[in-house]
Amino acid sequence: MVIKVFLESSEKMPRSLTENEKELQRQNFFNHGKNLIFRYGLSRVSVDDIVKEAGMAKGSFYNYFSSKDDFFYQLIFQIHEEGFIQIKDLLQAVSKLPSKEKRVQIKKFFWGLMNSPIQQFMLNEHDEIEKYLARYSKASLAELKEMELQNYQDIISKLDLTEKNPMIIHNYIHIIFFGVGHKEMLNLEYVEATVEIMIEGLLNYLDL
Repeated sequence: MVIKVFLESSEKMPRSLTENEKELQRQNFFNHGKNLIFRYGLSRVSVDDIVKEAGMAKGSFYNYFSSKDDFFYQLIFQIHEEGFIQIKDLLQAVSKLPSKEKRVQIKKFFWGLMNSPIQQFMLNEHDEIEKYLARYSKASLAELKEMELQNYQDIISKLDLTEKNPMIIHNYIHIIFFGVGHKEMLNLEYVEATVEIMIEGLLNYLDL
């Protein structure tokens, strides 16, 4: 009788998720939450909205994120990591090309990145993003910057450009993107030409 009751209760116990299944659930929250935030803006999306859009229980959300701020920080961190993966893949793909063609492909990539929904969101919501990251943790911005710096160092190392300063590259790219994100301060007729010159300057600095 005891064995029978134990077996019956064991059959009713939910199966534990594998690590792969957990990561799929986490990415499901990211994908649906990202779509909502891009559509409505950061401040107008709640945890309830995210779990409803993802079709999952609210309790599952808190298995992976302690709060909406935590969710958003992890999402921003992942977006940055994915961006660096794209940059590294691009540099690998163009590594054997002549300098002129290499520059054409890198510029094409830059423009595609700047016009992508992700970057448009990052630029349009920049002030709101800064507020959320600062509120989430004083160390969050520092961690994000450290991750960026490490990736720039990796890129410099792979390009065999160890004499170059990763902080200059970091600043250069941020100036380009934030400048484009504040077009109200610019002469719109010359934005594209200005960015072209700035990208050329960065490529010259990198000897590409």
